[in-house]
Amino acid sequence: MSLSDVARRAGVSLTTASHSFSGRRPVSAGAKRRVWSAALELGFTAPSARRAVAVLVRPPEAMSAWASGTTSFADMTGAICTAALSRGYSVMTAHDLDEVRGAVPRLDGCILLWPNSHDASLKQVLASDTPVVSYDPDPDAAEFRYWVGADYRESIRELIGHLTRGGRRRIAAVLGQTDNAYRRAIIAAYRAAVAQLGQGPLLRVVDTDTGQQGAHHHVTSLLRSPRPPDAIITSSSVFARGALDAAARAGLSVPSEVAIATATDGPLAEFAPIPITGLRIDTHTSAARLMDLLEARLRRAPEPKETARIPLILVRRHSTDNHGEHEPCAEQPPPQGS
Repeated sequence: MSLSDVARRAGVSLTTASHSFSGRRPVSAGAKRRVWSAALELGFTAPSARRAVAVLVRPPEAMSAWASGTTSFADMTGAICTAALSRGYSVMTAHDLDEVRGAVPRLDGCILLWPNSHDASLKQVLASDTPVVSYDPDPDAAEFRYWVGADYRESIRELIGHLTRGGRRRIAAVLGQTDNAYRRAIIAAYRAAVAQLGQGPLLRVVDTDTGQQGAHHHVTSLLRSPRPPDAIITSSSVFARGALDAAARAGLSVPSEVAIATATDGPLAEFAPIPITGLRIDTHTSAARLMDLLEARLRRAPEPKETARIPLILVRRHSTDNHGEHEPCAEQPPPQGS
């Protein structure tokens, strides 16, 4: 594709298209947006524009989780943006490609964070022929191999092993609704681990929008059952705080009567009234590997034979530690929202 093709698609003169990228002459915002959008649609890269990547944050709960106080999505997004900036790219963050279209003069590639099942944005970027990599795979796009992800299954096995070594034999899992590789891997690892204990799965699904309050409700129900769990794993630190509050309202001591852990560590877990054990993403390594993979795509390197799975870091805290003296949870009022 040439600049002339871009000008025709945008309905402007060749001179206007050229100035839209070079900035040598003023161009109206509307014309510039049409030119940049046409360039993206046609796969045209303007040599005069600075290299740029778009970081697309996919899970629908990323924003509500931020409002609730969890930082896992923000930490990873920040690490990716910093890694791209350190390699000389300008960066735009968005939810999908439509937000990027016409907003930047040049788009070299996209990085999708936590794609959903049958992710619409992944399909859209692939259709545009823009080089794309993702953090975690779309679990229903096996043909797409340009991704780096966390080794959730092994990390969850390690977490459950930590609980069972502490004597836990009836473990529940409290998860959100979003269907992605992260959630599927947690469920698979959890089912396999509790089966080895001779236990049937105790799974509860929380409406993501209800956040801490929703987890509080489900964990309260579990703790009131005839055979309550002696440990609870949650898919987010928001849910873990709800579980901790539910244990407090039930008058249970953490960790001696019930242990609580989260698959996503962060300040909500670390600074809880009883600090909560969690799995932490190695954001620096993950971001560096993603940028390596994207730059390999930009060089048109062959598709990787193996995908990179990076272990999560198990951070052990008082909520699962049977050693030493720990006070029962101080009773707190039920949360009023997520």
